[in-house]
Amino acid sequence: MIGLLWLGQSHLVLGFPEDELFQPANPPGLVPLPNHRTPAYAAAAHFRHGVNAGDYLEASHPWAPINLTDLEAIQQEGFDHIRLPVAWHLHLGAAPDYLIDPAFFGQVDAVVTNTLQRGLGVMLDLHNYDDLDQAPEHPETVARLLRLWQQVAQHYQGTSGWLAFDLDNEPHARATTAVMNPIYARLIQAIREISPRRTLVVEPGEWGGIGELKHLELPMDDNLLVSVHCYEPFHFTHQGAGWVGADFQQKGVLYPGPPATPLTLDGTLQPKDYVQAWFQDYNTKPGPANPSSASAFVDKLHYVRAWSEYYGRPAYLGEFGALASVDPASRLRFYSDFRRAAERDNLGWCIWDWKANFRYWDTNKHAAMPGMHAALFGTP
Repeated sequence: MIGLLWLGQSHLVLGFPEDELFQPANPPGLVPLPNHRTPAYAAAAHFRHGVNAGDYLEASHPWAPINLTDLEAIQQEGFDHIRLPVAWHLHLGAAPDYLIDPAFFGQVDAVVTNTLQRGLGVMLDLHNYDDLDQAPEHPETVARLLRLWQQVAQHYQGTSGWLAFDLDNEPHARATTAVMNPIYARLIQAIREISPRRTLVVEPGEWGGIGELKHLELPMDDNLLVSVHCYEPFHFTHQGAGWVGADFQQKGVLYPGPPATPLTLDGTLQPKDYVQAWFQDYNTKPGPANPSSASAFVDKLHYVRAWSEYYGRPAYLGEFGALASVDPASRLRFYSDFRRAAERDNLGWCIWDWKANFRYWDTNKHAAMPGMHAALFGTP
């Protein structure tokens, strides 16, 4: 087990005794790759400290466009890549060709080209393809998926630099890991016919959930990077977010808990029993026993590393973060703890996001949000 040393209300100090023997649980379709000096590991070394360009090319109403000034700031802050969420599916023509709108391709190109020219990496992501989540068995749904990525692969076939394709963001609902396994196999084969050496990124089901790694199957391809997302502790990171439902609308959650004064739940939210139990623990339990502490994610990240090492498949944290509206001091403690935990397990990471709801960057002041650079990079 992972040893945890708690220093009052300050940062968690991680102390790892000898790891327990990892118990593989994946289906036979995931064969360990014994060689850890693969193209995927080379790519992982270039996707270490990233930022998501959220609420731009994946949004139905873009409000956080990325421009040259942003790219300059991203580089100066010390990030080595951006993850670019793109709603490719909203810009396709009719069947059977499903041609991507050239004007939209131009918007994507502007970010990709200028980012690569700066020596930064780019992870192109298919974002919010809801049809795949709701009807992955529908032939047209998969046909559109194959065609759009074939076009993207062809379009960037001659592009040099660290450009990777993240094949589907956060599969969920009916797009379970088991359902996505054969879809990924078809998609990877289709892309490989065009782009044999491009780094491809695969996410498991349940929103890229770490717990789904044990169901993931992958082909014998040595240039696949496995991405997971982690927003724990969710009652802290997403408190009051309008898109997550009533169970997470309670505000005033601090990190780490317990708070000096117990938080009284808003009765109008009609919290479920499990929510009440979480907040009871939050109000009373000290140190790592508190659910709003690093214990919410440390074991999860440690499992990712152990899984990755056993199967010879490099892993990556494609999203983590906390809303900019949470308590500022708590937010900095959270980012610092999460970043140090990820780097303890040698996992590259990519925060959500640059300048939208989880923002790192204050566009009005043209500066990082106070304390964020130090929290993520360990330097003022």
